[in-house]
Formats: sequence, structure tokens, C-alpha cells
Amino acid sequence: MTRNQFLKTPEMTQYRKQINSCAVCCYICAGISLVAGLLLFGSASVLIDVILVVVCGVLIQTLQSRAAAIVLACYSLINVIMGVVINGRPQGWWLCFIAVYSIIYTFKFQKAWKEFKNSPDAEIYG
Repeated sequence: MTRNQFLKTPEMTQYRKQINSCAVCCYICAGISLVAGLLLFGSASVLIDVILVVVCGVLIQTLQSRAAAIVLACYSLINVIMGVVINGRPQGWWLCFIAVYSIIYTFKFQKAWKEFKNSPDAEIYG
């Protein structure tokens, strides 16, 4: 059984839904940033932000990547700090929540996958 097949098992339904929800929220946040950046500020530099968030979302959704979740968390924390320093108020904090949830559920899934691979059941599905 592959990791993607394992993710689609009934036991992993909650993890799959949470991981997919985090990825979809990343896409929504990237879309909002793109619209706000281009329309309100007229800055094309927002594309870097959008690309990074979308790539992290794709990696979280397709590979259940813990590294992408951690990168997203670090990036979102930097964004919040920069918002406070530059504008005097936190902004982008919603992405921090998404990143925390993605870290939690990608780590939970990878732990379950590791336990499954080391179990006798893995040989049956093998």
C-alpha cells in the first residue's frame, strides 16, 4: 500500500479532510493576497508571496509535507512581525493558524503512516 492509498483509508478520513482544508485555506489566502496586492497597492511583488503560499499549499495537500507546513509557519510568522513593524498592527495572522493546523495534521499523518509501515498489517497489504 502506498502512502496515498493509506491516506484514502477510512481511518485517515479526518487527517485527510484537515490537510485538504489547510491547503484550500492557503489557496484562498493566496488569492486574497493577490487581489489585494494588485488592486489596492498595485505591486507585482505580491506574486512572490502568492507563489510561496500556493506552493506550500500544494505540497501540504499532495505530499502531506511536514517541511512545507513548517516553512509556511515560519513565513507567516515573519509576515505578522513585518506587519507589526511596518504598519503598527498585526496582519496575516490567519495564515499562522492555517500553518499551525497543517503542522499538527501533517505530523499526525506521517506518524500514523510510519506506524502502519512498521506494523504486521503493512506486509498483508504490501
